[in-house]
Amino acid sequence: MFESLDVLRMAQAYATHAASRQQAISQNVANADTPGYRSRDAIPFADYWDASLDGSLADRGRLRLDENPATVSPDGNTVSVEYEMMRAVEARQQHEMALGIYSMSRDLMRASLGK
Repeated sequence: MFESLDVLRMAQAYATHAASRQQAISQNVANADTPGYRSRDAIPFADYWDASLDGSLADRGRLRLDENPATVSPDGNTVSVEYEMMRAVEARQQHEMALGIYSMSRDLMRASLGK
């Protein structure tokens, strides 16, 4: 019955992806005044999931440069602190969803075991 718990593996990957996004966001905010710095974001979750199943996900492959930056300052910096705060909220919601999936799965397993 519990041999294959793909939903838990996916929830773990979703939480790890949220952490990668949060890391990119914090790097962007830290470099908001660095001339020429290009903002970064995590790769989309679908690509992250596919790469994690293939075993081809390297630490450097988790982040990518922003293709369409919100702003470009005269010194070439593409970080918008306001935009990064919106992304931080999205990453927090993604992490909370992963935790919700863990919690519901745990409750389902407990119910099926009669505890």
